[in-house]
Amino acid sequence: MNGISIKFSACGIASSALLLAVNAAAASAKVALIHSNPGLGEVTANVAALDALVEEAFQNGADIVVTPELATTGFSITREEAVDSLGFTSPYPELDNVRDLAMAYHGYVAVGIAEVTPSEGVYNTMVLFGPDGLIETQQKRGLSGWHDAGDIPFDVITTPYGDLGMLICSDSYLPDWTRIIALEGADIVLVPANWWGRDGQEEIWQTRARENGLWFLAANRWGTEVDERFGAPFTYYMNDAPSAAISPDGDIQLIYRTEDDPLSPGDTILYQTVVVPDERIGNASNPAYSLSHREPSAYGAIANPYYRRDLGYEPAPGLPTAGPVRVASMAYEPALFPAHNITTINQLWSMRSQDADVLVLPGLGVSVLPVSSSSSGWHSAFPWSALQGFVEQNGLSLLVTTAIEYEHQATLRESLVLVRPGMPPSLHAQIHDTPFLANGSGAEPVLLDLPNARVGVLTGQDALFPETGTHLAKAGADLVLITSTSGSRAPNDPLSSIGYHWDVDALRRMWKTRTNEVVHLAASDWTGNGILVANGGGYISNMEDVGAGGRLKIMSLDTSTVRQKFLNSYYPFDLAALLDD
Repeated sequence: MNGISIKFSACGIASSALLLAVNAAAASAKVALIHSNPGLGEVTANVAALDALVEEAFQNGADIVVTPELATTGFSITREEAVDSLGFTSPYPELDNVRDLAMAYHGYVAVGIAEVTPSEGVYNTMVLFGPDGLIETQQKRGLSGWHDAGDIPFDVITTPYGDLGMLICSDSYLPDWTRIIALEGADIVLVPANWWGRDGQEEIWQTRARENGLWFLAANRWGTEVDERFGAPFTYYMNDAPSAAISPDGDIQLIYRTEDDPLSPGDTILYQTVVVPDERIGNASNPAYSLSHREPSAYGAIANPYYRRDLGYEPAPGLPTAGPVRVASMAYEPALFPAHNITTINQLWSMRSQDADVLVLPGLGVSVLPVSSSSSGWHSAFPWSALQGFVEQNGLSLLVTTAIEYEHQATLRESLVLVRPGMPPSLHAQIHDTPFLANGSGAEPVLLDLPNARVGVLTGQDALFPETGTHLAKAGADLVLITSTSGSRAPNDPLSSIGYHWDVDALRRMWKTRTNEVVHLAASDWTGNGILVANGGGYISNMEDVGAGGRLKIMSLDTSTVRQKFLNSYYPFDLAALLDD
């Protein structure tokens, strides 16, 4: 077809246990992502272009086809335009040709449309056709000014290629909706998108794929579009919008932007092979750690009424006065002996250029020797007095790390260590189970108030569960601290069996996306890597890597910028899925 270049990618079969269990039987599908340029308001031309593109994708062997968000209308439409002429109503006769193609080729097609329902609702909708015709619709939850918030549950469709979930564009920004789709049993998530700019969309998608153990397939758009809805015309440049295929271990198998293509701009079909183990198809089995070891009892704040769009974004009560808090992340690889680690901490601290209020050390940053939680006292080899003295002498309000806690009957668990001035250090057991240590506590995440900041503290393992970040944000956290043993160390490291591990790049992406819930963040991992992220009110305003060019960094974070949070509003069926009610 004129103006269409065909891009072929290598088979995206990840080696991670997240994707393939030890099982030779698996279903393979060829997925086509249509990267097109919908003309604003040109429904007839857009539908004709989609008919041709979908047919070409099927002729080239596609089993599943995904189009951009609002592929039939363009982006900058109004509610009135949707009602008068641009919106489609079920059973969507304007898409009969697409439906017939899905039936003829025994495939599946997801099409992004503007929808008008018989009850006069107006929605940003995705329609899915399959071998038997119209199967399912999904509505966008996030608002764009012209449409209503979707009000139907997230559902999953079983196909021979895997169980399909559907999510529209920025609904993936926060973790909730992807999580529900994964809990419903999805193996593959189809994402029509209209998300331009080089703002790290693919990093969000990578984290959503990795934390949920599923394929993430996003079809975006290209071109320019003039928005005249708000008085002065504004031209959107969309050639930097990415389409991407991301495997369940968070690896990008395919990514495409029109502006990076040496050929002339044109509608493009991208192909990716997707493989799903047979035992996952048709049921909710999912080997992803943060799915199989969830503790819904720990996420209760998700159901509270704070920061809800429909209730005027009311904040959590009793917050400390907003203001600056100086936060430090110290990155090093902890040694076996506590005395060596204390020396390292003092040496790195002596090189600081300013003081700090809060210090995050790596997980097991002081000692890997077990700490007894019995009444007989803590392990004598752990230098508690030295750590307490360090906090007192340097004017810190809080120091955090983890330790291996020894309990009765010889059970071990990784626990948070919190050291504050004028009070004994405290231990807080890890929330979630780990593969090689004792069961988690199931308790809610640690939350405490300091001058100018409400602070949430997580072990690295607990931070891998996105619900913990949502819980803390809904509880009013200004700052989240992560002290981590979640990064992959050397394979022969004697401590490698402590937890479930991510590679460092995936950890950094996860840390960054946890700030989408409008919190500042400081993290340090036992691989010698850390991060400081300042949130400007829903976006990253400043970020410092720790360990790449500096092993201690301090950032002043203003908690006034995170007091208004933009979090999801939930229907009862959403909360039932997230909290196992």
